Amino acid sequence: MNLAVIGHPIAHSLSPQLHEQWLRASGLFGRYEAIDATPDQLPALFAAMREGDWDGFNVTIPYKEVVVRYLDDLDEAAKHAGAVNTVYKRDGRLIGTNTDGAGLVQALMPYTDFTGRVLIVGAGGAARGIVQALPTRDVTIVNRTVERAKALADTFGVVYTTFDEMDVSRYDVIIQTTSVGMDERSTPLSLEGLRQNTVVCDIIYRPLVTPMLQEAKRRGAKVVTGVAMFVGQGALSFEKWTGVKPDETIGKKLIEGLLEE
Repeated sequence: MNLAVIGHPIAHSLSPQLHEQWLRASGLFGRYEAIDATPDQLPALFAAMREGDWDGFNVTIPYKEVVVRYLDDLDEAAKHAGAVNTVYKRDGRLIGTNTDGAGLVQALMPYTDFTGRVLIVGAGGAARGIVQALPTRDVTIVNRTVERAKALADTFGVVYTTFDEMDVSRYDVIIQTTSVGMDERSTPLSLEGLRQNTVVCDIIYRPLVTPMLQEAKRRGAKVVTGVAMFVGQGALSFEKWTGVKPDETIGKKLIEGLLEE
């Protein structure tokens, strides 16, 4: 198996370590590379995949929307998400999918059955992928740009609110999808009034425990780090390429260990 993740920049990616561990554990011979590609290199990469040089790609920032033009089709997950994070082959055709949302939902299942209210913080590509994958429509979107929150809510038939009107005590699950918190100082919203045992997830995994998660933990919430989504989406990609369901537990331990070094 010849696999890779494509992005720019890409040196920070932990996907090679994760997928190469899964390849070894599954008894599969192969490699997984990180390719720092400029836009003009994309056509050649996808042409090489068509010719058999590659068996599958992950796609990350800034190419999740750009790569659509090089593919033969998108599955329903990619169409709804409006972005591609995984490319696989079927009968010689290149198919794009998006495993981000489904990967996170799968990772959250041990913590919630999604029968309560869900708050999504942010209205970008990650939020879009997560909303389309949620098994509930009892979802509220909050975003600094209210117009974007409304547009996302209208797309999926859910509701939106503003930070001024939002009450975190109303929600059973809170999923933070923005980049706020990567500086290890900022938090995107106040958790004043947060109920104990609320499930709070931040999809950022650097830092491993963001300021928002630190506050949520202090308030007695069930905290889920961004490693859950990273490993969950990776596992679904791996299964698309190989037909093998990898061991997410060993994947999670590996990534958490790398992040804590």
